[in-house]
Amino acid sequence: MDQQATTLLTTLKRSSAASDAKLTQLNNLKSDIKHHRVPDNAQPIIFECLRVALTQQASSTLATAAFTTLGHLIKRLKIQDPDGTAISQHVPKLFVALQERLGDLRENHRNAASQAFADAWHFCPQDVENIIRDEVIPTGNVRAKDAAMHWVVRMNRDEALPFKSFVPLMVANLEDHDGAVRDSAKSALVDLFRYVAPIEHLSAPLTIRP
Repeated sequence: MDQQATTLLTTLKRSSAASDAKLTQLNNLKSDIKHHRVPDNAQPIIFECLRVALTQQASSTLATAAFTTLGHLIKRLKIQDPDGTAISQHVPKLFVALQERLGDLRENHRNAASQAFADAWHFCPQDVENIIRDEVIPTGNVRAKDAAMHWVVRMNRDEALPFKSFVPLMVANLEDHDGAVRDSAKSALVDLFRYVAPIEHLSAPLTIRP
């Protein structure tokens, strides 16, 4: 599998290579990951393949395949190493690309990036929380902010993620110049506090613009 991954990486980095060739090789690798053990020496190469595939904008299908391959890779590595050592070592290499995809024009890519961050949180919780809280919620584009704030809602609901450190950034987004961001912040805060405390108990006032 290491040679297969090396060949794929070379193809992905070659600008003259056809998108179909890149996609075929990536899907072949995904199939092998689903059915076979991933050798230790192949793991960093595969993660680099996924990083390169996620950063290429020419083919939305290639990015979609990279997301699904990542999901199968994490499942496979969890089986091989329940402690998640390999995942925590290699998955941070994808964080910049995943952060970019949180603001993608395509909803399916935003959702896939959100899921990838959810999967990674189990192995690198502090790193993921720092990205969502300190980088995306305050400074991301409209789509990324929406995805990040609702990531917090989802993770609190599904994984009992403590959310109070995220609240001041969400409250600040209630004053964002973009109405969609304000609406997303309001929705996320209401969902977070629905079963915790009334919204008026927040430390900062929630001033909602019409």
